[in-house]
Amino acid sequence: MARDYDLVLVTHNGDIPGWTARKRREGSRLKFVFELVDSYFTQTGLARRHLKGAARRVLGIDSRVSLDFMRTLAAACEAADAVICSTEEQAAIIRGFNANVHLSFDYFGDELGPAKVDFGRPGKLRIAWEGQSTTLPNLQVIRGVLNEVKNMVELHVITDPQIHRFFGRFGSYPAMRALEGIECDKHFHAWNRATFSRLVTDCDVAVIPIDQSNALWWGKPENKLVLLWQLGMPVLTSATPVYHRVMERAGVDMSCRNDGDWRRGIELLITAPPADLAGISAQCRLYAATAYSKGAFVGRFDAVLSSIGIA
Repeated sequence: MARDYDLVLVTHNGDIPGWTARKRREGSRLKFVFELVDSYFTQTGLARRHLKGAARRVLGIDSRVSLDFMRTLAAACEAADAVICSTEEQAAIIRGFNANVHLSFDYFGDELGPAKVDFGRPGKLRIAWEGQSTTLPNLQVIRGVLNEVKNMVELHVITDPQIHRFFGRFGSYPAMRALEGIECDKHFHAWNRATFSRLVTDCDVAVIPIDQSNALWWGKPENKLVLLWQLGMPVLTSATPVYHRVMERAGVDMSCRNDGDWRRGIELLITAPPADLAGISAQCRLYAATAYSKGAFVGRFDAVLSSIGIA
């Protein structure tokens, strides 16, 4: 941080208190854009707020201790020239600290392989779950439903072999332990950038269940859903505010509010003819290609820079 900068983009993994202090020292000479992707303002427990700031300092993420990490996030929002977040719910909270708030999304570019085109199915419905292993326990949300149809489905999990409880580094245990009690056929695939797209599209459909009791997970943006749509996958999700809203915009009704919705959704997919699955795939791919294109992504960052006086 000793170098001179005209513009910095600081994410949650950056030295948030350090850059906030530098912005306050340098004022308008330094343009400070703060990107807060996840719903960290929902983590209101005092113990978490105090321990997280101390742990980030010990791990070398931050240059100084945050006695209250939520207050550190608020201070960064207040000091920033612009704040980037990922959901309308986050934006409503952040506007309490800064009026210049912008929504953005992940752009996957060339990271994805070919989209699914063949929806023929020789046997059981192959259900894919892909993501960071720390969120794998969300599959317990649909454990009961999967057990009811266990003879007609198989679950394919594409993730890291270990789950780390703290900061993605500590307290690890085998990822498959998070699936205890799920009785259908289960298949584990180690996540790899070169192969994960094919592993997903080798399945018939994908699911994104979310545990509503975890506010951070419940407030996640739509990035995973859009990724799966771009891969041509029909996707059933929990009816989080974001997933339900994006489903409506895409013109599909595949978000589930309770076990009954999940049961009906999975049973419909088990019996759906290939043409129906192909139709869902085409509709969602078209929406994702339009609403989450490279042009849309670049346009949002252009708007951020324009808002702070950078053409």
